[in-house]
Amino acid sequence: MEYKKLLELLARYKPEMSPAERAAAYQNGQEVDHLPYSLLSPDPVFAEIFGWTTSQLNEDFEIKAEVIKRKKEEFGIEGLSVPLGLKLLGEALGSTLWKPNHGSDYISDFILHDYANFDKLNSSDPYKNEVLSKLLELAKKLKDRFPDMKIGTGVGGPLTTAAALRPAESLMRDTKKNPAMLRAVLDLAVDASLKWVEVFCKEFGPVRVGFADPVTCMNMFGKKQFDEFSLPYIKRLSEGITTISGFPPSAHICGKTKALWADLADTGIGALSIDNCEDLEEAKIAVGNKLALSGNVAPVDVLKMGTIDDVIEACKVCIRKCGDNPKGFMLDSGCQVPLGTPRRNIEAYIYAARKYGRGARKGVMPQGVNDE
Repeated sequence: MEYKKLLELLARYKPEMSPAERAAAYQNGQEVDHLPYSLLSPDPVFAEIFGWTTSQLNEDFEIKAEVIKRKKEEFGIEGLSVPLGLKLLGEALGSTLWKPNHGSDYISDFILHDYANFDKLNSSDPYKNEVLSKLLELAKKLKDRFPDMKIGTGVGGPLTTAAALRPAESLMRDTKKNPAMLRAVLDLAVDASLKWVEVFCKEFGPVRVGFADPVTCMNMFGKKQFDEFSLPYIKRLSEGITTISGFPPSAHICGKTKALWADLADTGIGALSIDNCEDLEEAKIAVGNKLALSGNVAPVDVLKMGTIDDVIEACKVCIRKCGDNPKGFMLDSGCQVPLGTPRRNIEAYIYAARKYGRGARKGVMPQGVNDE
């Protein structure tokens, strides 16, 4: 499909509900204009599309606010999210986070490269920690700027937060050589994450919270290691978030997770985001009666590198596989949308969501799924 034709077709499928109205009605079992859709961590890509770098997005409040505004107006994706991400808590506690002018940040120096530094970790009190207090102030400014938008937050999963304090390969060795210290780090990760959620809810009231835990996937650790060093801590994190916020958290875990689905469904999470290396229909059959599911258009091969038709077809496949998930389904990317994703492919994604997700209701296949 040519881009001009895509824009003509997209104009025919104008939304009849706001994103907030759609999400609320869908969760209540009502029919909505089309399936809810989102993209994982899309703001860096939107900033790039609008002509800004990731450093400008992160450092200039006016640019960040403009991205949020235009993201809603031009792409129908609404809401304020001020998460810790995968590495920010690591930076807050003492690791060094390298932030390039344009691109993904990374830990350049781990505070727990040596466990002798364990007692030297910074305070995790969001009001006293310089990194966390700055993020909290950003959240307040955004909420003041967009008072009608719901705000939420997110944290890293226990092993992923630990991997922002100590190299992942060292954590893997710790499972055999130093399990006691690894458990101490995981306890710290959960405690610090829950402290952030507690303060965030104190400032903004009950909010939705998600966590991402890519380090816990089966590509990194075996099932036995997951059972011992991840599952108990995910459960404590999930239960803590639910107690504090009043809502069960959503979870995203990159990579292979099929062997973990049944266990994850019993941790207290309410929704699971599935990476594109796994099959949505299999997830629906396995845990769809317990969890809302989202996913899983391939972010690199399809959204970034594919054609308009590739994107549309991938969205159709996801909807056909999981559009009738008993606990609900949201069309989403399989992982974070990469920089370099072209605007036309995001518009193709939105077109497919609106057309093939037309007439959606939780637990029922959307009416538009078989449209030509």
